[in-house]
Amino acid sequence: MEGQTVHDAATARRLIIGLVAAAGLSLVVVASSLRHDSGLGAPNAWPWLLTGLQVLSLWSAGRRYWWGWLMGGFVQLPWIAYALMTEQIGFVPGCLISAAVQLYTFSRNSNRVRQMEAMA
Repeated sequence: MEGQTVHDAATARRLIIGLVAAAGLSLVVVASSLRHDSGLGAPNAWPWLLTGLQVLSLWSAGRRYWWGWLMGGFVQLPWIAYALMTEQIGFVPGCLISAAVQLYTFSRNSNRVRQMEAMA
């Protein structure tokens, strides 16, 4: 039972760190967009940077790195901030669905690891 508690604490810590990082990046997206004067409403680099993070998360999930699904889920928060700042509201539902699927997969994989450790 102690192993389960340690594993649950590690999973919770990872979720909190991911949420804090995503919130921080979202604030940077918003702050840089407020000071940016373009037709898009945000610096042109943001879609490239956010896409790069999304691709990295998919690659890492495919390689079975534990952080892949977590990163993929939390990178959706900056995408939502970007969508709101650029008035592309149509991105928001897809980002929410993607975040839910990827964070669910992270949670499911974390539970499987815990179960395998308990059987060992």
